[in-house]
Amino acid sequence: MIRLNIGNKIAELRKAKGMTQEQLGRQLGVSAAAVSKWETAASYPDIMLLCPLARALGTSTDTLLEYEENLSREKVAEYVGRIVKMKQELGPKAAEQELEQILCRYPNCTELQFHAVALFTTFGLSNEQGTEEDRRRWEQRKKELLTKICESKDTNYLRPATAAMAAMELQDGRLDEAERLLRELPDIPEDTTALWVQLYLKRGKTEDALELLQKRLWTLLCQARAYLTMMIEKIPFEWSETLEICDCYRKLDGVIHDGTGTSDLILAAVYGRGGKEQEAEDCLKAYLESPASPWTDPNPLLFSRILTRINRDPVSEKEQKETMLRCIMADENLAKLCEKKEMEELLQRWIGKQMIS
Repeated sequence: MIRLNIGNKIAELRKAKGMTQEQLGRQLGVSAAAVSKWETAASYPDIMLLCPLARALGTSTDTLLEYEENLSREKVAEYVGRIVKMKQELGPKAAEQELEQILCRYPNCTELQFHAVALFTTFGLSNEQGTEEDRRRWEQRKKELLTKICESKDTNYLRPATAAMAAMELQDGRLDEAERLLRELPDIPEDTTALWVQLYLKRGKTEDALELLQKRLWTLLCQARAYLTMMIEKIPFEWSETLEICDCYRKLDGVIHDGTGTSDLILAAVYGRGGKEQEAEDCLKAYLESPASPWTDPNPLLFSRILTRINRDPVSEKEQKETMLRCIMADENLAKLCEKKEMEELLQRWIGKQMIS
């Protein structure tokens, strides 16, 4: 059962006004002892005193009774923790009753509603799962809350609520409705890929599901490689840590295997910055002595459905090669290595190979 913390609020507001319990009691026609009982929750003010009490404390009755349209994130977390604890100690039905009272008290708090959906899910997953009627009721409440969140147009929760609704429709086999909801979502793959895959599989479109997964996997791996590059170039790790990240980059590059061969080039730059000239020269040589055509297919087991759409644009290929050349010539340490006669000749041969390929 929800208990008002009106006593704490009275004490807080009274002290903020610089009033003693006796002074507040005098304004309201009650004793200081009565005010003390209110503040210690031994009793509550008479309902007829609420408006005068609010005026005396310079506030509204809503604030005095802690009625709020929306709760703070901390308060929502406090309520959620209370429900979780109650479920563990008293079971899901008691927790459900408490949750419904809180939802009734704060009918417009979208964040509370969103967390309530997750709580109703946990009720069905507890050891004491309840009856079939209980589970149906919890599922129905989840849909009602998600619908309300979507109708609120709260940008913080509209997308995840719509995705959750789509997931429920998929679970219930309402594929057309699930697809309609998915199409309402922005084209943000990380939010919807798994749901689209489930939809394709339920409709027997295995090839479409595989293609979507391969496309998303390729995008994520390329992003991961780019982020590793930024970590190597921008973050001042310890030397051993930097080398370990370079090794991770090389392994990831091997999975993608698009033939750009940048692992040796990046490692050459790292060794150059670390003052390890010989190691830098060895890595740069390995890069420059790579095969004439750097473009090869990635792992067909992982990317068979999208091979024809990966790195096949001649303009992009030319730009990639030019970018690699600029990287070599722009890096201060690598540029010094390239001044050596042997390296200069190798670089000229490499440039020739790239212009031919």
